[in-house]
Amino acid sequence: MGEREEIEASDAISVEGSDLTKGNDNEEVEIFKEQSYESIPALHSYQIKPSLLERFKAAPVKEIIRTVQAEVLTGKVYSADNAKKWSIKIANEVNKRCKDLKMRRYKHIAQVILGELKGAGVKSVVRCVWDSETDGYTSDIFMNDSIVCVTVVFALFLY
Repeated sequence: MGEREEIEASDAISVEGSDLTKGNDNEEVEIFKEQSYESIPALHSYQIKPSLLERFKAAPVKEIIRTVQAEVLTGKVYSADNAKKWSIKIANEVNKRCKDLKMRRYKHIAQVILGELKGAGVKSVVRCVWDSETDGYTSDIFMNDSIVCVTVVFALFLY
């Protein structure tokens, strides 16, 4: 059963759909209210960090990268004229498919480095402000006889 509770009408935040009756501002109104989980009003709160289920998951994004690289580059031979077009196509498609994952409050950034495979080394550095608890990244490498492609997706949680 519930318990009787006395409140002032002026203390009520919202009277829509409630048992409050109209009265003077200083008049106390008696209502019968059953206490339960549903009857307790939710507090306004803002979640700073993502829950465990909402954190960045690298595996589905890595699969997207692998699939898009294979779709765009399989059977192709490196051409300087086409490298820019392929890079843009890969980055746009990865971004589009990552949006479909609906990573709530994450901004994702796709970086594609595409070059000719000639045995030369490449060094690349990325720097940014990073929260190791919430942010993440994943990458994948595609190689065939003449092309090497490294695609990285960074996921940054928006506070």
